[in-house]
Amino acid sequence: MSMLRMVDPLENVTVTDIDDGFMNEVLKPYFNHSRYLKQAWFQQSGNSDPQGLIMNGEFSIPESCYIDNTGHFNAVEFNICFNQICYVHLAHCIKNALIPELSDDYDMETFFEKQLPNVLIAKLTSSYQSQLNAKHFYGTYGINSIKKTSTCTFIKTYCRFHDDANGRSKGEVTLAVLAP
Repeated sequence: MSMLRMVDPLENVTVTDIDDGFMNEVLKPYFNHSRYLKQAWFQQSGNSDPQGLIMNGEFSIPESCYIDNTGHFNAVEFNICFNQICYVHLAHCIKNALIPELSDDYDMETFFEKQLPNVLIAKLTSSYQSQLNAKHFYGTYGINSIKKTSTCTFIKTYCRFHDDANGRSKGEVTLAVLAP
């Protein structure tokens, strides 16, 4: 059950806790040992602007799914964590019809059917300001802009990760969401 709470009544900002069952369904394509997003909450400002649709999450990478322990968060893990928070964000927005550019093409059934083949990374840049503790950290995902064409919706996004100390990483990703 998702929980809705008002964060700032003056700015009309609400936060919705993402239900574990819903998140597990969205992350179903991932092997259990590579599900790094542990919990998520969605923040929405009162207006209908896509820049006000933000997903926050708590992550943990107890053991890398592809390499011996490097002792820090790296580019491959950035990409996996980005994908997971992005998918949960997209699914939540589609379920609640929050992105008009996707509403005509996608419902939940279509999203789950086309999640892997139709949500593509067209461009990814990431940077690492300081070593981030991969065992426990947080992420924020949001939208910079959206442009729809007849065959594809391009979504320019940002993603930032930080830990409880000084670990920091950030990136920008352009998604190409193909029409089903």
